[in-house]
Amino acid sequence: MAGPYRILIIEDDPEHAELIKMGFRRHDEFFLNFAATGENGLEMISQDRYDLISVDLVLPGIGGLDVLVRIRRLDPDIPVVMVSGHGTTEMAVVAFENRATKYVVKSLESFKSLPYVFENLIQEARFKANERQMRECIERSERIHRNVVENALAGIYILQEGVFKLVNPRLGEIFGCSADSLLGMPFWQLITPDDIQCAIRLEKDRQSGVPIYESRVLRKDGTCRWIEFRTMPIEHEGQRAVLGNLLDITDRKEREIEILRANRELEAMDRISEICFSSKEDLDKVLADSLAFIVSGAGGADVGGIFLQENRGLVLRALHGSVEVLIEFVNDIQAGCDLLGKPLVHEVKDGSRGSWISAPIISGAQKKGALVLACEELECLHFLERASLRIGYILDRSEKPPTILSENEIEVMKYAW
Repeated sequence: MAGPYRILIIEDDPEHAELIKMGFRRHDEFFLNFAATGENGLEMISQDRYDLISVDLVLPGIGGLDVLVRIRRLDPDIPVVMVSGHGTTEMAVVAFENRATKYVVKSLESFKSLPYVFENLIQEARFKANERQMRECIERSERIHRNVVENALAGIYILQEGVFKLVNPRLGEIFGCSADSLLGMPFWQLITPDDIQCAIRLEKDRQSGVPIYESRVLRKDGTCRWIEFRTMPIEHEGQRAVLGNLLDITDRKEREIEILRANRELEAMDRISEICFSSKEDLDKVLADSLAFIVSGAGGADVGGIFLQENRGLVLRALHGSVEVLIEFVNDIQAGCDLLGKPLVHEVKDGSRGSWISAPIISGAQKKGALVLACEELECLHFLERASLRIGYILDRSEKPPTILSENEIEVMKYAW
């Protein structure tokens, strides 16, 4: 036996109390205290702690059943053994209805077996108490984790076979829908077509994971948001899964894109400025080089051209990309649209390639041509307008004798633009 065990015996019969003591003589792990009345027993219970209480059914003053009821008010879990000299079924039923742990009929054999009975009851009670504490700890931990997940600023989710199995409310907010509507939905359905490889990578590379990945997602209202997410492989309900947390980084990403675009445009303008002040005499070569820098500065441009006004109209003098696509655009622009007019985003026929923007080239206060680009970023219109001013200056220099400038003068004029 393990022990030590502290036992309170409430027994008014001295002979029975002595028989109980005899049954525990060889069991040093038990420490027995005795009370001759229910009142005395309840007082001892209020002052000390016991592992088990044995109560005689028939007691002077407060009866055994009343003692049982009061014990249960003090401690609903402690083992309480009801002992009776008359083993009637009715009395046993009444004892159990009042939450007795066990009912024992007095006899010499039953007194001998009490140490084993008591130990089993104590061990069972301790096991149940530990189990209850463990369950309470788990429930408390789950409540904490649930609160953390539900109130997290990041979207948290679990994927199995590419399908959402668990999501928190924040994830639904990021995607512009309720969290419940995402359950059972394939992750790849929310990724924009340009970023679909992200979902494929997650499916094929679960073990290595994706430490940090950026992508665009489609919201329910059709708009796109930039997200950053991290994943790690886990087990969920006995199966392999992916645990991920996701942040909406749209504001940050848009600022990054704007900074990159501005740096790209500044670098392109700087290179065109260098061409403006170079001593090159081949105008077509100068225009071709300038157009290449304009295309690189525009970002996403794949077709562009510089048209100059000659006697027979606008003539293509520099080309980037497909001449067929450029001519298709010129033929498809709406009737009455003048490339020599103000900087413009053009409406083209269905099926035409990309979005087209143009800006007039002005030299000597006269419109001498037009700069045209097929560009994904319509924000490039302002950049194209500034670039056309550089092309106009190149035309000015081509019509005048070359002027030799110092490097300092070149730098001053470049930044003056």
